Amino acid sequence: MKSRGALFEILIVAILSLSAGLVSAKAKEDIVFATALPMESELFKAAQVLLGIISERMGENIKLIFIPGKRSAVLLKSNEIHAELARVGEYQNKVPFALKVAEPIIEASHYAYSIKHDFRVAGWGSLKPYRSVSLRGTWIVEVFMAEHNVTYVDSMLSAFQFLKSGRSDIWVTSNLRAEPFFDSVNVDKSDIKRLEPAIHTSREFTYFAKEYPDLAKRYEQALISMKKDGSYQKILSQLNM
Repeated sequence: MKSRGALFEILIVAILSLSAGLVSAKAKEDIVFATALPMESELFKAAQVLLGIISERMGENIKLIFIPGKRSAVLLKSNEIHAELARVGEYQNKVPFALKVAEPIIEASHYAYSIKHDFRVAGWGSLKPYRSVSLRGTWIVEVFMAEHNVTYVDSMLSAFQFLKSGRSDIWVTSNLRAEPFFDSVNVDKSDIKRLEPAIHTSREFTYFAKEYPDLAKRYEQALISMKKDGSYQKILSQLNM
């Protein structure tokens, strides 16, 4: 008959073996994607659905988190996040160290919205005489309206309030952000007019930290496959995009 000490040693070995098995069976580490989209917005939820399908096709776990635009660029450079979900092509100038996925994640048009003014938009230069408001971290606005009178705010509601109160003449934002905001928030938007045509239409791309070229490649393959089989278009159509 084994001694109590021997039995104790056997028990410890068994526990350690079981623990090692549990560690090896743990889920993969999350791949962290950053976005400046508000977490409560329909676009954020749609992005989560999209990334959920992509993660299944990649065999990875993707987690989408909210991080303000300027902060996410710093984290991308230091490899503290894996990727930024959607940035315009010109963003490459700000993050030359990042890996830009060639397949666009979305196409968006930027418009000027106004209450007092009604004029035909002719590119970014036509907005210079006006006081503008835009969402902080909107890289394309920061680049093309660098010499304009622009106030940057932290939320769509704040931008809306700036426009309604007369503190700005125009509100510059993308249709992908404006239309869901108007549909989901109980605000009086009856006097707000979208000025035509679009200021700028651009494609947005995913940027990976330089340490993850393999993830970037597999992510792009999954995104392309979604576009080919129609599942990508189905997600956007649910939001009338």
